[in-house]
Amino acid sequence: MKFVKVASVVLSLASTTLAQSFCSSARHSGTSVRETSNKVGSIGGIGYELWADSGNNSATFYSDGSFSCSFQNAKDYLCRSGLSFDSTKTHSQIGHLYADFKLVKQNISNVDYSFVGIYGWSRSPLVEFYVVDNWLSPYRPGDWVGNVKKGDYTIDGAVYTVYQNTRTGPSIDGNTTFKQYFSVRKNARDCGTIDITAHFQQWEKLGMTLGKLHEAKVLGEAGSNGSGYSNNGIINVTECIRFL
Repeated sequence: MKFVKVASVVLSLASTTLAQSFCSSARHSGTSVRETSNKVGSIGGIGYELWADSGNNSATFYSDGSFSCSFQNAKDYLCRSGLSFDSTKTHSQIGHLYADFKLVKQNISNVDYSFVGIYGWSRSPLVEFYVVDNWLSPYRPGDWVGNVKKGDYTIDGAVYTVYQNTRTGPSIDGNTTFKQYFSVRKNARDCGTIDITAHFQQWEKLGMTLGKLHEAKVLGEAGSNGSGYSNNGIINVTECIRFL
């Protein structure tokens, strides 16, 4: 599936039928690039990033926006692919954002924490945000993700726990203090449609303000809390981020 801007008349694109069709037919397509070290790049107008603090890692990114990532002996590892913006427009000015995704996990072991879903940043205010629909660890991400638990909310037909966190550290604007917003799905799913804008709107109802969008990408991240560097696995993600 390519990243496309869809005319507003095609409202049926948000239907369950489309999600079911995507889940049965999604596959990698288009040209590809394989990375074996930390890299920020783009292919076919789609931005991507591979990053790990150590280990034997790689990722293949496709021009349709999908990716396949492999990690071994990394303490923290992430790969992501999706849309980049110029930090001049809010999400409401850009349009309604959705992501169709299909996840296949292979040979996952020794993962203590993980996020699979939507990831991005906004500026003014500076916010790092996550919509977590799946994870590679044995347990669902819990209260440790945020220092303020906002509660459980039904977002786009599913129950998510919403958190807010304040962090000081690396960001898209260097080392500074910024907010983090999380929506963590109660029940993990391997495929479906994420209504990204529905999460933005729920956060704003809770006083969790977003600024002008810098990026919205599909993310796979895995890490270890211990002293060892023993995370292992393969993540295959096919996805499409689209607008209405």
